[in-house]
Amino acid sequence: MTISRRSFLSRSAGAASVLLGLPGCDAGTSTEALSADVLVNHVGFTPSATKFCLLAGAKSVPFDIVEKDTGRVVHHGQLEPRKGDLGDYLSADISSVAQPGTYEVRAGVARSGAFVIAKDVYLPGLRAAVDYFQIQRCGDSKTGYQAPCHLDDGVRKDNGKRQDVVGGWHDACDVRRWVDATLYGMTGLSRVLDVIGPGQLDPGRIIDEMRWGNRYFLRMQEPAGYVMHHCGGDQGNAFTDNQIGTKDDRVIDTQPSELPGQFHFIAAQAAMVRHVREVDPAYARTCQTALSSALGWCTEQRVTKAASLAMGIVAASQVHRAMGGDRMRALARDYAGKLLRLQVKGPEGAPPGERGFFLATAERAEPLREIMDGNLPLLALCEMLETFPDHADAPKWRDALRLHVDHLAWMSDRSVFGTIPFGLYTGDDPGGGRKVGKHWYRWFMKRQGEYRDDDWWVGINAHLASNGVGLARAARLLNDPKLTQLAQRQLDWILGVNPFNASTIWGFGRNQPRLFVTGEFKPSTPTIPGGVMNGIGGTDADAPALESGSYNTCEYWTPMVGYTMWLLAELHVGHRDQNR
Repeated sequence: MTISRRSFLSRSAGAASVLLGLPGCDAGTSTEALSADVLVNHVGFTPSATKFCLLAGAKSVPFDIVEKDTGRVVHHGQLEPRKGDLGDYLSADISSVAQPGTYEVRAGVARSGAFVIAKDVYLPGLRAAVDYFQIQRCGDSKTGYQAPCHLDDGVRKDNGKRQDVVGGWHDACDVRRWVDATLYGMTGLSRVLDVIGPGQLDPGRIIDEMRWGNRYFLRMQEPAGYVMHHCGGDQGNAFTDNQIGTKDDRVIDTQPSELPGQFHFIAAQAAMVRHVREVDPAYARTCQTALSSALGWCTEQRVTKAASLAMGIVAASQVHRAMGGDRMRALARDYAGKLLRLQVKGPEGAPPGERGFFLATAERAEPLREIMDGNLPLLALCEMLETFPDHADAPKWRDALRLHVDHLAWMSDRSVFGTIPFGLYTGDDPGGGRKVGKHWYRWFMKRQGEYRDDDWWVGINAHLASNGVGLARAARLLNDPKLTQLAQRQLDWILGVNPFNASTIWGFGRNQPRLFVTGEFKPSTPTIPGGVMNGIGGTDADAPALESGSYNTCEYWTPMVGYTMWLLAELHVGHRDQNR
């Protein structure tokens, strides 16, 4: 990851800080105590989902689950204490409550907010996430919040010539259009369409939104095959006069986007081919030509990093789904072999926390950590097993998947929240003082030096949601329902089961922190239902931090939206049919 994707100068100046002090952690400037409320997913659950509630404390207390409208007690139980990295909590499994309805948890004077049990409980959030993109449209849109905008994009950085790259979506609470980040809009939309299918969502509406976003990506492709990095980056975060040839025309960074982004572009075009070839064959051919050109460029590159190999596997699998043939099967197998050599298999007999994870590269024994791209190796293993289930190498891929999810599950058990830690570290303590085997680990990104020396960090919603997606898929592939339960815990955190009792999806749940508002342009990005914030991050000591109004935690970002809507879709269907 390169930090040039975003501009981080002075973005958090003046932001109100809300930090949490936890037992055993030096949070520095702690200003808030643990939430006194019972924590439960603010939106709710499907009937057969695993359901947990938590309450800060160390002594067992009784609780009731009550029908919100009638006050009738439908379940009585005991919240039992459990220690963990992120504080001491009382916990109870309330999965036996499965009758559709609206409920509240009561434990003495402590209360939860209302939550719903219903088979379609996540559909409103999915619909809102789809609509989020039409509000973020850039160009000659009728729905973008400042439409029409940026009709003069852009001017090539390499030669100063005009090139039409109008369209697509704004990336975040800004008007930048980083290719490798905004491509996650294509991921979220296309995967929701694949998972949910017709009947419950409008496929035509989703395809229309994908085509709008793809207008930009196709225009950013060079004759050599690669897609350029961005238009309207660090020097172009402003609205323009929409007049071509004036001094505010935004610059196109003509350098290639990073290699995972190139493969991401290929996967997006393959998805478009599948979704439109029956209704618009000409457009499908355009997308097929684009992916073929990009694939030619990518396969000439030296692909060695875990993130690139994993996204290459996803791209090859998606192209195979769209076009068939043996070439993509062979490419996926080749990349898979290289990726599996980056998986730590030993030492023999070591606990799962010390094995099963992936190194970032073969040249440096540093575990892979990605905040935007999420857990790409997990998604790649699932993708291969779904696309090529009868491949001769499938048993090896399945063993690698089993080893990896065992690692994730073991690590998640170190906190009562059940979330996946951000990553493992070699060398000196990165903050927090937590160690497994010879590696340190953190639940949240470091505030400095995570990728370079830049003072840049964001919350972990994309990390959690991508792991949730992979775990839900692995549950089906490995016939292991416990992995679906773990996937649910990742969404629960995003929707309020966290130390702040705060949902970080706008318009869904309660206690959303104040949205980041930039001072670089007006009007600022509005609150948009379905928008997913960067999410809770961490202090230097790796204690949870929710800094209301800061870009770090409270700005929308396309990867967060894309992965979270995909996770909502997986959990919408996964609990009802583990073997679909």
